[in-house]
Amino acid sequence: MKQVFNENKPRGHYSPGVISNGTLYISGQTSADPTTGFPPKGIKEEAWMALNKLESVLKSANCPKEKVVMCKIYLSSMEYWDDVNKVYSEFFGEHRPARIVLPVGELNNGCNVELEAIAEVSSIN
Repeated sequence: MKQVFNENKPRGHYSPGVISNGTLYISGQTSADPTTGFPPKGIKEEAWMALNKLESVLKSANCPKEKVVMCKIYLSSMEYWDDVNKVYSEFFGEHRPARIVLPVGELNNGCNVELEAIAEVSSIN
C-alpha cells in the first residue's frame, strides 16, 4: 500500500489517495478552495474546484484521468445535477467512468459538491 499526497494538506487524519493492488482510491475532494477553505461562488465553479483537486491527486499518483473507473458525486441538492453533469462531461470528455450522484444535504464548509474516485494504476506504476 502506498499513500498519495498532493500539494493540498488534508485537514483531517487521512490520505488524499491510497494505492493498493494496482488501484488508486481517491478520498472525497470537496469544492472548498485550498487557500481559503471555502467554496467559490457558483455551482459550476464548485464542480471545477472539486474536479481540479481530484486531478491533482491523480497527477501525484502519475495517473491520467482516463484511468478513472468510478466516480461518486455528492451534492447538497439534486437541483445542481444538470450544471455539475455539464462540468463533469467537459472535464472527462469522451472518457465515461462509472458514476453515481447522491444528494446528501449539507456538506462541510458550505460546499455543495464533493467527489471521490477509483482509478487503475497497475499498468502505469
